[in-house]
Amino acid sequence: MTELRAEPLSPIDAATLWPQLHRLDTEVIATRGGENLLVSSGIAATGITRLPHVPRTSVVGVRRGLSYRGVAVARRLSGGAGWEVVSVRIARPKDDEAVIALLSGLAHEVAMRDGRTLYLRYAEGSPHATALRQVGFFAYRLERIYALPPGARGAETPFRPAARADRQPIFRLYCRAVPEMVRRHEAPTQQEFRAVLDSFDTSREFVLDGPGSLLAWVGIGEREAHVLVEGNEDSIEAALDLIEASAPRHGALVVAEHQPGLEGVAAGRGYPALGVRLMCARRLALLNPLKEVVAVPGDSYPVPQ
Repeated sequence: MTELRAEPLSPIDAATLWPQLHRLDTEVIATRGGENLLVSSGIAATGITRLPHVPRTSVVGVRRGLSYRGVAVARRLSGGAGWEVVSVRIARPKDDEAVIALLSGLAHEVAMRDGRTLYLRYAEGSPHATALRQVGFFAYRLERIYALPPGARGAETPFRPAARADRQPIFRLYCRAVPEMVRRHEAPTQQEFRAVLDSFDTSREFVLDGPGSLLAWVGIGEREAHVLVEGNEDSIEAALDLIEASAPRHGALVVAEHQPGLEGVAAGRGYPALGVRLMCARRLALLNPLKEVVAVPGDSYPVPQ
């Protein structure tokens, strides 16, 4: 029996997958609109101008005749050091062999593009967890998902919009607010931290100034809101006020397991629990192809006697 392998797909091939996606109806990973990335990357490859920015993507597939047994999509995150698995779809309800082949193929493609870390999130209790671990993904933290409570609060906020100059202070806040054991696997450097922030998929960022440093950071996107906070309960309350006033009604609050203070305040304000997911990472070896070898005549250089 031959080992199952996933093949990299060109942007045009990836775009042609759109009509077949209904056949790949088991979503192993679905944190983003991966099918939209398939189409947009294919359109971008045509050279049409005036298109919105399309993230750099890697798409691999396991073929089965003229159709596909599974497809996986990863996108490059900010800074280039990290990539995120945004979609893994398979044709069968459970197909560990295909999942392993798809994620192994993505890891190889990302490493060839100088990626250092491949991230993914999956739901706790997923029937595909064993296959994900076999590919080398290490779960380093839990994320609890909460729905926003009904009724927005329009109170004034002490937060201000984040600026480019806040990148370093936000990273220092991250180093203070997140345990070292998590940072070691997630983002030991500022470049990798930029990738983690990008994986939150936030469109707006806000910071709360303190004496000499930032007390909190809030990122709000179309689907989720994330918080980094180091301070008292007042900072947490202000962060949740901002989220309730600014986040979409269908959005959710993501609370990491090392944020019991944030979780307690959110529960006290009536945030309904939606579920739990695991954040995973796989470190990738840097694949440097060998340079071309050129034959040199033996008499070209003097040989020491």
